Amino acid sequence: MTPAKFISLRKADWKELDELLKRIDNVRHKTISAADMIRFARLYRSSCTDLSFAGSMRLPYETRSYLEQLVSRSHSNLYSQNSNNVGSFLRYFSNVIPVMVFRDVYVRLCLTLFYVPFFLCLVLGFRSESFARTVLGEATIDSYLEMHEETPDDPGAGTAFASTGFYVMNNVSLDLLTFGLGILGGVGSVFMTLFNAVHLGTVLGFLLQSPASANILSWICGHAPFELTAVAFSAAAGLRIGFSFIAPGGRQRLRALREEAERALPVIAGAAAMTFIAAFIEAFLAPARIETTFKAAFGLACSVIMILYFGILGYRLDRSGRNEY
Repeated sequence: MTPAKFISLRKADWKELDELLKRIDNVRHKTISAADMIRFARLYRSSCTDLSFAGSMRLPYETRSYLEQLVSRSHSNLYSQNSNNVGSFLRYFSNVIPVMVFRDVYVRLCLTLFYVPFFLCLVLGFRSESFARTVLGEATIDSYLEMHEETPDDPGAGTAFASTGFYVMNNVSLDLLTFGLGILGGVGSVFMTLFNAVHLGTVLGFLLQSPASANILSWICGHAPFELTAVAFSAAAGLRIGFSFIAPGGRQRLRALREEAERALPVIAGAAAMTFIAAFIEAFLAPARIETTFKAAFGLACSVIMILYFGILGYRLDRSGRNEY
């Protein structure tokens, strides 16, 4: 069956679901007839099935976007009245974020743009001190050496909680800047991704071959997976929104911005969650006087969790055709 034939056969149901959603919205706080709810449930299920076939059928971007919006609105209407906030929150994190992140081509692009230069500069900074001093400058090198040459004190609970707030503000500021600059046609987010990848990779590589190597490794290995990945996610969300402004794909620019912002929400939520988790780890685990091996194992476990959550769970939800956003 051709995409045109498929759309022709299904568009009447999509339009009916759209109209039904509008009626349900208008009577949200009133009684909704049983017939409407039964019809709504049937149309919702069929639209989910249609969306699962959208990729294999090679439906146009406009059609896929329209279907995603229908499924998203249907899901919101279905559960807003029948579940509590905690249930909705858990469902969003278990069913929506992983599959939307897994499907997002901008996430894959920005992860590549970040981690490839990051590890390349880490190796170059480790092997060549002159490279690190050229990229970072003498003043930056000296400040990082001074910061990490002394072993930090083991903080008490009060100090750790206060530090958490500082790290949250610092990391959130970086993520917001990376995301916000995406409005410049996406170029700003790409620039921030590459800049942070080169800067952080070079700093880490240089410090790992310096007298401060033991301290910096002990400090970063626990929280780095979450913190660094959050930067790439923030860039992906900014790039999606910014690119939609210069290439709206046949839509009005304001409509394109609104729709792509909605599609970027799961990525932003994922970045925010990782940023806050990284801040707590950095405040409590990083300065703790425990074996670096344990911290490294903890960081490795965090990396595995991210792969399982965004990769494996996202893949399984994608294969099952589920999209509850």
